[in-house]
Amino acid sequence: MANLEPQSSPVRRLIISEILIVAVLALSVVVFKGLYAQKPEVQEKNIEAVRLNVDVFVSESLDVQELLTGFGTARADRDVVIAAQVSGEIVDINPQLKVGQQVLSGQLVTAADGPSVHRNADLLLKIDSRDLQQKADQAGNSIEESLADTSRLKVQQKNLERQLQKSKSILATLEEEYERIRDAESKRVATRSDLNRALLDVQRYEESVIQLENQVASIPLQIQAAEQRLNSSRAEKSRAENDLGRTEVYPPFDGVLSEVFVEKGRYVRAGEQLARLTDVSKVEIPVSLGFDDFLQLQNILSEGTKPKVSISENETAAPRWTGFMVRAAPEADSLSRTVQVYVEVENEVGQTPLLPGAFVYSRIDGSVFNDVTLVPREAITDGCVYVVDEQNIVRKRNVTTGRRFQSLIIVESGLSSGERVVLTNLDIVKDGEEVVVQTTVGPKDEIAALRSPSLQVVSDSISEVDE
Repeated sequence: MANLEPQSSPVRRLIISEILIVAVLALSVVVFKGLYAQKPEVQEKNIEAVRLNVDVFVSESLDVQELLTGFGTARADRDVVIAAQVSGEIVDINPQLKVGQQVLSGQLVTAADGPSVHRNADLLLKIDSRDLQQKADQAGNSIEESLADTSRLKVQQKNLERQLQKSKSILATLEEEYERIRDAESKRVATRSDLNRALLDVQRYEESVIQLENQVASIPLQIQAAEQRLNSSRAEKSRAENDLGRTEVYPPFDGVLSEVFVEKGRYVRAGEQLARLTDVSKVEIPVSLGFDDFLQLQNILSEGTKPKVSISENETAAPRWTGFMVRAAPEADSLSRTVQVYVEVENEVGQTPLLPGAFVYSRIDGSVFNDVTLVPREAITDGCVYVVDEQNIVRKRNVTTGRRFQSLIIVESGLSSGERVVLTNLDIVKDGEEVVVQTTVGPKDEIAALRSPSLQVVSDSISEVDE
């Protein structure tokens, strides 16, 4: 019996394990049935069709103007280097002769409620004038000497003419006496010696007359030489006086000093640079345009109109200055295939002056397109657009397009004003499909969103000018 107990113990444990497993499975089935009995009944639900969300563009007929863009570097309309016209030492200099200082030229200032007043120019510097003053004095003395010589020669000419007249009268008397003696000698009344003596008297006065005639004839030549010396002295004096005036240096026009090259005590020679003067009241900008854009502006210029130009410091900034295109180059650049036009800006009109040397972007008013319909270029697929009707159903529409302006294009036919054009999900949208409109934009929104404006609404631009 002792040997049977150990062998029956494992069998008993196995039987007990199987009984427990069966009990657990039975309990699980009971629990599952209880939970399944509590499950609610499944109700059938109708599946709704999924509608696409799209953004639309509302077409609108507008009057728009093309903006022709270009860039260039502003430069002063007047910029000159003031140079010394005479040589000498700088003995006086304006204490305000510094870069950035504004200087005024002498001119007639007209007052609205009073008489005109002459404004004195600002003296920039003065060059030593003593040597030039001596030259002017010497020329003046030479003038006085030449005038005295001319007067003396004219008096001498009158005296010689009187002497010549008297000598001719005496010669005529002697000739008559000679003829009388010769007649008397032929009649044997006078001697031969009397005739010879009369002939010698006649010949002596003939020589005297010839000498006087030569002297009288030479006087006009002497007077002419004296007058030439007088003219030379006057010219020399005028040149010396002009050089004296050039020893005081004044600005040729109102402007700002850009550079100063000299200082007091320095010796300068004629032609040496003294300062550079810039007139910033008017600034000019050379702008290079393509040939097609230039042809537009050429037609506008031929009508006598100066196209308005909006100018900004970079491509995306709002306009800061306003100018006008005033002229164009007579020929195109063969290398860049562009034509250069010139824009003028009046700094006295605007609040912020445009400084010479600034690199700026220009937008020139081009051709006006009246009553055109614009849509984004991305909305056109294979010559078609998708239009959303009042029931939000998509309709495919063929369109004819025209001129392009960056992201916008003119639709010439196939689209009416006020229709909504699909902008998004164009790769999956279908004709006849119902959609949900999320956002709506118009042409003015698209024009305002252009990074570099190439169009403007004409009515808006006119109202801005009026303001």
